[in-house]
Amino acid sequence: MSDACVLAPAVLAELAALAEGVGLLRLGVVRLDHAGFAASAAALDRFLEHGREGEMTFLREGAAARKDPTRMLPGARSLLVAAVPYRGESGPIARYARTTDYHTVLHERLEVLEAELHARVPGVRTLVCVDTRPIFERAAAALAGLGFIGKHGCIIVPGLGSWFVLGALLTTAQWRGADAVGEDPAALAKARWDACGACTRCLDACPTAAFVGPGELDPRRCISYLTIEHRGTIDDALADGIGDALMGCDVCQEVCPYNAPRDREARIPEAAWIPPPPGPARSSDPWRLIDLGNAPYRAWAKHTAARRVTRRAMQRNALVVLGNQTGPLTAEQRARVERIGDDDPPVAAAARRLLRRRG
Repeated sequence: MSDACVLAPAVLAELAALAEGVGLLRLGVVRLDHAGFAASAAALDRFLEHGREGEMTFLREGAAARKDPTRMLPGARSLLVAAVPYRGESGPIARYARTTDYHTVLHERLEVLEAELHARVPGVRTLVCVDTRPIFERAAAALAGLGFIGKHGCIIVPGLGSWFVLGALLTTAQWRGADAVGEDPAALAKARWDACGACTRCLDACPTAAFVGPGELDPRRCISYLTIEHRGTIDDALADGIGDALMGCDVCQEVCPYNAPRDREARIPEAAWIPPPPGPARSSDPWRLIDLGNAPYRAWAKHTAARRVTRRAMQRNALVVLGNQTGPLTAEQRARVERIGDDDPPVAAAARRLLRRRG
């Protein structure tokens, strides 16, 4: 490799300052051959051996590229990683999904970083990676020095908590500076959940008992998976734990002590926040969502990550939520539910559950 394709510490410092200005916080870098990735590769193998991916077939299909990013970018040597924060309050739709779609926001910001890297390192090749690219993004963020992985599996940035999404830039430039996290076993352990100490609030608070252990999730029981990725009927036992969740779940992060500081917002530059979506506020009333037509639903989900959820899946979710509420249905409400046909079995099953419980 020529010296021209080297990422030096001074260049990284320049890029980090620029990145913060465009809303990419705590920019760090990690070599792709860092020993810390071995634990993530082994964990992925165990995950797939147990079939925990469920309907997320992309996890199995992308496993080889996740372990070897050069399959996506030949000659790749390093990964630049940054965190982007989001605001919000507890509600039936996860906080990140109530902002402008983070995929679009991160991609635009990473393109700015990409252009600056090309200007400083001639001949470099790059690939923008948001979460649709198969990389070990949380491990990379920890190894790049952004923070550590909590027992809930999210990256925790000290002083700022875990309300972040991650973006990365895969590059053929070779990092020539010191590693943020060393390669000895003790240091690598600290990159995961050792900083959580004896705390197990996130594991204990999960409404559907989806955690197998610290940092180890069975998505097939997770509310986020059930309401977003799962397209089939939701089993009654799991549906009971969904509560009022229409899309996603924030419970494990809401109880995390690292998210408790009230001065978090004051520590984050205003330009870094993912903005709210354009247009009027989105209603999260499940009664409105059970019979929303195709065009109105597309308008409702437009510009947000809610586009990931199909209209039928959201209709099913809304019916499950209504079935978790108490009190008998009114005659009008019952008639609305009874009008839901049997052409979509998961939706029909959720409607029958609602009628059994409240009809």
